[in-house]
Amino acid sequence: MDNLDSSGISKRALDNVADIWPRIKRAAETREQARIGTQEQSPPIDMATSENWVLRQEIIEIYKVAIQDGLTSQHLSYPDGFNGDVRLVDALAHFFNSHFSPLISVEKSHIVTAPGAAFALDALLFNICDPGDGLLIASPAWNGFNWLIGVRSGVKPIFVQPENLGDAVSPKLILSLEEAFSKSTAPIKGLLLTNPHNPFGTCYPKDVLLSIVRFCDDKKIHLISDEIYAMSRFENPDQPEPEPFVSLLQIDAKGIGCNLSRLHTIWSTSKDLGSSGVRVGCCITQDNGPLATGMALTSNTQVSSLAAVATAALLTSPKLPGLLELNVERLGASYLKIRDVLKKHQVEYMPANRSPYVFAKVAPNLETWEDEDKIVEIFKKEGMQVSMAKSYHMPENEKGWTRLNFALEPSKLDEALRRLDRALVLISQS
Repeated sequence: MDNLDSSGISKRALDNVADIWPRIKRAAETREQARIGTQEQSPPIDMATSENWVLRQEIIEIYKVAIQDGLTSQHLSYPDGFNGDVRLVDALAHFFNSHFSPLISVEKSHIVTAPGAAFALDALLFNICDPGDGLLIASPAWNGFNWLIGVRSGVKPIFVQPENLGDAVSPKLILSLEEAFSKSTAPIKGLLLTNPHNPFGTCYPKDVLLSIVRFCDDKKIHLISDEIYAMSRFENPDQPEPEPFVSLLQIDAKGIGCNLSRLHTIWSTSKDLGSSGVRVGCCITQDNGPLATGMALTSNTQVSSLAAVATAALLTSPKLPGLLELNVERLGASYLKIRDVLKKHQVEYMPANRSPYVFAKVAPNLETWEDEDKIVEIFKKEGMQVSMAKSYHMPENEKGWTRLNFALEPSKLDEALRRLDRALVLISQS
């Protein structure tokens, strides 16, 4: 990289480039190799990125009609609402009230739009944290939080690792949160959790959520629930009675004596509706007008009018209920396919029911985190991109796990599973 001292950029940018870029450089290079590989006969298959391809043909048709029939000259202007495009915000409110069973009806004034869930979170952190403040993150967690939390807001991510993997979504999580809070040298302003869980693909029990709400209220910190997989449900025969999804919007915070103004929900169309490139997300905060105003000032003009038109059409389409049921069916069928391959090789995995991925311990006998690099190379030689346990902030004794995205087009999934089958044989022999 060029000499940073002579680059003429701000100290903030210098810190970001020096600290964050080395950590994501490998991922950027991998994506570039994949792009180049598409020109080859057998390009690598990305099973690391969490994306949902199972509904894309149906969804793209709705988007095409929306743009063709719904785009007007008015949409070439700035958004017509303070918190985002009026029709989009209306559609989001209707969607949440129809599918998330909120205790308090979601009103338009509760919603602030942003270009994806990541930037909805960024806008929220910018308005509740000062540079150097800390954010507790219930772990294991998405590796993108490593850079997202601090790149603009200057917030310090504090990943809270449970002593044992099974404690991550159990009441024992509170003990880990208490310890992390007490040991932090940075002022803690909030707690971030992903529900349904990433990378487990399951949901937090309601009693655990209630305990988390009480913990945050006791510490007078914000609770942020990232619910981008809320609609990624499927039937799993191994879990006849799975833990149901309970949105933070369903929790009666005031009823248990807690402050509703510090509870916030993040969602986007990226995962549930296979539209990560469209870049539409939002934050819902139901009892904090000044915060909603601050977020709107930060992000209200960032969502493209074309994206707003397409997304509003999708969320209000009479076809949407049928698409969500089709999503259940197709995700379930794809999950069973990858589950069978894992079972064939006696690979330990976490039975999932709300995600486009499965978390599997493909290499159970690794001694160091560096050993995971060797496993990545085996997958790479077999034409697969994967992300290993270290990047998810796993406990020290849980090396060798990987998150495998199965929500691919059927022909691509079948080829991916053939490659996975070969890779697992090689891993068992290594």
